[in-house]
Amino acid sequence: MSLVWLFPAGLAALAALLLPLLIHLARRDEQRLIDFAALRWLSARPRPRRRIRFDDWPLLLVRLLLLALLAVLLARPALEGVADDAPRVAVAPGVDIAAARGAAGAADARWLWLAPGFPALDAPTVPSPPQPLASLLRELDATLPPAAPLTVVVPAVLDGLDAQRPRLSRAVRWQVVESVPLATSAVVVAAPRLHIRHDDAGAATLPWLRAVARAWNPDTPADIARDDQPFADGEGVRVWLSATPVPDALQAWARAGGRLLVDARTPVPDNTQRLPLWRDDGGAPVIEQVDGAHAQWLRWAAPLQPATMPALLDAGFPQRLRDLLQAPPVPTRAPAAAMPPDSGADAWPQPAYEPVPWLVAAIALLFLLERGIASARRRRGQA
Repeated sequence: MSLVWLFPAGLAALAALLLPLLIHLARRDEQRLIDFAALRWLSARPRPRRRIRFDDWPLLLVRLLLLALLAVLLARPALEGVADDAPRVAVAPGVDIAAARGAAGAADARWLWLAPGFPALDAPTVPSPPQPLASLLRELDATLPPAAPLTVVVPAVLDGLDAQRPRLSRAVRWQVVESVPLATSAVVVAAPRLHIRHDDAGAATLPWLRAVARAWNPDTPADIARDDQPFADGEGVRVWLSATPVPDALQAWARAGGRLLVDARTPVPDNTQRLPLWRDDGGAPVIEQVDGAHAQWLRWAAPLQPATMPALLDAGFPQRLRDLLQAPPVPTRAPAAAMPPDSGADAWPQPAYEPVPWLVAAIALLFLLERGIASARRRRGQA
């Protein structure tokens, strides 16, 4: 354990220690001259030289110590390497407290809710986690000292998970308790909007794509225009139904992560690789992925006509196309028994401990003591 100063410039306030010294010296030199008639004709004699002496030593020491603590508080002292190995038990909202205490069985541990801010378990209200459970576990692991054991009590079914199992810096004791999970609203992902640019030949395929757009969202029609018109800003899927090369602006949008679907007549570079992503019941490719330096495009494998692409007549064509163009949402619910956190992640650096409450309490006590001594001194002077 070592002491560090987070704001060493605050120690310059120690220069204020001169103020009590000067005040006490000035008050000591205060003299009141009183004339006596019998002593008027006596000649004045030189006074002996006096040494500097301070009166009211207790009051002076208290004031000096008070200013010194204020300077120390400004300099923000902190202790590094403070050992804190007290066990923690984090309880997920939705778990009965009595059941959690019976499952964990750690009477000397610090109990807290697995919720934002990690309030104590005896908080007046049970929090509900607006943040994903996996994120809260990682945040709790980052804020706890590396030597502190952690027990997590969770319900049988977990919500708020992400794409992978949480990986923490410590081994976690994972306790599953049968309880009613919190009610969660279903995640509804809006269908993407089609932005279509076409030439004369591509206009013949528009009825099929309009039908797809209506099947996805009847209230949001597709954005359709000639290929000499720029694409409108906004999210969605951009479809290039033209025999002309893809414009540079559209290629840049695709390189930035945009979803681009081009016509079978659209020229592509010769050094690209083609991978069929969707085949119809007869094995014929419907959409293929084109990989190259221009990023990943999706490309119709044949003209959009029933004669060359029989899949257009399938009732499930709009849904199959949406599943390909828009990835389904990541599942966020899973059995708790199958999702214990992994260990082995790097430990997070712990912030130094700042004894601010202790310093503030000491300053308050010294201030009260100083006021008490000063008021007692005034009462003695009046008497």
